[in-house]
Amino acid sequence: MGSVVAQLARLQRTQLSVQALNRLCSVVLFLLASWWDGDHLPLVAFQGILLAVPYALIEALVGRPIAADLVPERWDTGRWARTAALVVALPVGVVGYLSASIALPQTGVADRLCMLAPVLLQLPIEAYFWATARTGSPRRANLIPQLTAIGTLLGGVTFVAADVRVDVAAVPAQVAVILWCLLRRPAAGPGTVRPGARAAVSLGAVYCFAAVVDLSYSIALPAVAGWVAGASSVVVLRAMDLAFGPFHVALSATTREDVVAGRRIRWRSGTRALTVVTLVVVSAVVLGSERLRGLLATDLGAVGLAVLASYCGYKAVVMVSTWLSTRHMIWAPPRRYLVSAIGSRVIAFAGLTAAIVLAAGLTDLVLLLVAAEATVIGWFLVRMRTGVRAPAVSTDPDGAPEATVGPTGAPAATVGPTGAPAATVVPTSVPAAAVVADGAPAATVVEPARRPNAAVGRASVPAARGRPGGAPLGR
Repeated sequence: MGSVVAQLARLQRTQLSVQALNRLCSVVLFLLASWWDGDHLPLVAFQGILLAVPYALIEALVGRPIAADLVPERWDTGRWARTAALVVALPVGVVGYLSASIALPQTGVADRLCMLAPVLLQLPIEAYFWATARTGSPRRANLIPQLTAIGTLLGGVTFVAADVRVDVAAVPAQVAVILWCLLRRPAAGPGTVRPGARAAVSLGAVYCFAAVVDLSYSIALPAVAGWVAGASSVVVLRAMDLAFGPFHVALSATTREDVVAGRRIRWRSGTRALTVVTLVVVSAVVLGSERLRGLLATDLGAVGLAVLASYCGYKAVVMVSTWLSTRHMIWAPPRRYLVSAIGSRVIAFAGLTAAIVLAAGLTDLVLLLVAAEATVIGWFLVRMRTGVRAPAVSTDPDGAPEATVGPTGAPAATVGPTGAPAATVVPTSVPAAAVVADGAPAATVVEPARRPNAAVGRASVPAARGRPGGAPLGR
């Protein structure tokens, strides 16, 4: 019994459990609405699409700067994350409302606002998750989305029994989790800087822009499929995504774990191995079970094996490009990563453009997608080999980010506030081997303290401990 509890505790600390609960919550709410609340089913379905926005935005604005060690040590992490969530709440609400007005014109104002409420409440929940991941333990950080998902499941069942609309089933759990986080937030230490609204969003603005580009591609892909191969191709792609659901959960877990780990990322991990195994198993089941394909969708059952095999290959190259993108994001300077991210989406959109011109059916479309994504892998490898690492970030006396470069190309020495030891100190006369391409061995790398207001930093750390070589991207 003790070993089972230990295994469950270990699973709770992984992103796999978080992603699985989130996916289960989404599916259950959709089924509840489909079976017992058909009037609000379109709103629940559209709400599921919009929930990707807070996940992607807050990860870009808060999570990715943390992973890239760009957050000044003296910043109040919780205050920064909450401020970023508050600043983007209005744009998210406006875009969500306008999108619902276009997609669901038959709905009223009250329906759209009820549908948007869980989307907006998810913003501070994501902010609290990332702030806790930086200042607390993985167990406590994961509790935030896990409790939200479990509460939403219970709320959905309760709302159905009470004949209440399902699209607001998440609200009680979200409010309770937000209040719990507020009551348990740590007190700010002496000398802590509280960044303003502009500073809160500017730190991750580059990653946010890259996330928006990614979301635009996700929307364009089914549209191009419908244009090239008709409406049935959209059904086929959606059914295949449903079949690859376990793979998506595992891939999302590896991406989130990489972002949480930051520069302590390990290339070889149990979750990454599970992702590969899941891809192989799901591909084998999809290719070998015609009955399963017909159960998912009639159009999918009529598709030939060549299309299915190509799509399985497409998922494989997407997996690799996602991991390379995340690794590059963690180690590259923000502006360089933005160029890389935009370049990868330009390649992907070029594949879609080629499909519009050249593809005669679904088989041609999928093959062009595979070719484009394979080119993206090559693009990231080139960018990682030819770039330089982002220097560690300290703060100036005013708490603003400071990342200067010394005369030899190494990060200039950074010194903490008066009276406190520097969080990070690197000599300006570092050998040239200290400035290397992304992912290449380094003689000296900086490993800033993971917790805010750390009193002691490390001047230099051996490469085996300071970079991810010892061992994707949007939950």
